[in-house]
Amino acid sequence: MSVFTKLTQALHDWKFAMNNGTLHLTIVNYLAHFYLAHPDPELMFGNYIGDGVRGSDFNRFSDAIARGIRFHRFIDTFTDSHEEVKKAKILFYPSQAKFSGVVVDVMFDHILALHWAAYSDQNLDDFAAKCYKVVADRIALLPHRSERFYHYMSAQNILPKYASEFGITQVFTGMDSRTKYTSNMLSSIDDWKPFREELIGHFKRFFPNLVEACEVWKTTH
Repeated sequence: MSVFTKLTQALHDWKFAMNNGTLHLTIVNYLAHFYLAHPDPELMFGNYIGDGVRGSDFNRFSDAIARGIRFHRFIDTFTDSHEEVKKAKILFYPSQAKFSGVVVDVMFDHILALHWAAYSDQNLDDFAAKCYKVVADRIALLPHRSERFYHYMSAQNILPKYASEFGITQVFTGMDSRTKYTSNMLSSIDDWKPFREELIGHFKRFFPNLVEACEVWKTTH
């Protein structure tokens, strides 16, 4: 199967759903999810497949991987309810409306990648390689959607690309082309320039709170 075919299939699996008036898109902020679960490989893997597992029937997975799925859901819930994230979404709402939450997810991964050295002493390329290996070592357990995206993510080395405008251009272009709704998320790359520092400020105030909350969750679950 060609890389292009894998990319097409992966993008086809990016699905949208309406929930309380907010549009959610899966598979956009894996860098943060991997980072928060590191260095536990089972937690990282479960966190990776969190969007690919529906419901609460985790019987096919070990307890350690099921814990990672629950961790993924905790991260999403905490993120959606945080005031700094809500304020970040408002910045994009004039141009992105219901897509503002999706855009913030991508832009926060972009900011994390840009400021990676402030949060990790590991080289981003090395960290990405470790993430791909964690998933590859458990590939037989991947849900279908998660497997498709894994092949694209690893073949294209997506995680470090979040640090570049070219990389997030790829992400937004793919999402715009696959949503059944009218969207122009690609314009977010220009939209955020007038409030770039403000958005970075929201991220820097939010992310340490998320890291702390995740550490508490990991010690109690």
